[in-house]
Amino acid sequence: MGIQYHGICKKCGKRFKIMDGGGFAFHMLRCNKCGKHKMVPFEKLGELHLRYLKGLNQPYSLATAHYDNLIKELFPGEPLSEDSYEAAIEEFVGKCRCGGQYRFNAPPRCPRCRCTDFEIDNTGALCYD
Repeated sequence: MGIQYHGICKKCGKRFKIMDGGGFAFHMLRCNKCGKHKMVPFEKLGELHLRYLKGLNQPYSLATAHYDNLIKELFPGEPLSEDSYEAAIEEFVGKCRCGGQYRFNAPPRCPRCRCTDFEIDNTGALCYD
């Protein structure tokens, strides 16, 4: 489950949207240079995602547990570790228009000045799947 909230930049004062985490059917990455979000649906990852599910010690989520168990039993591909999976996704997604790289662990950035120092504003925060 992911969460969307707002940040207020301590450098320039801009209020901006921040999305952290993915959902039941997608990952959310962020550019390490400009902070732009990129949603990556599992269906676009194909075999890469299936190999990751096969390598998990437990289901990805309770909502997908039945499907995840079927993959473990029936998918013939080799399992993939979480580190290898994330590195492969980052490569698959490619570069942002700004020249940065989409990463799982990139910090939120102000879209105006690119600063990573911000105050959290939970007004209007929401969870998404």
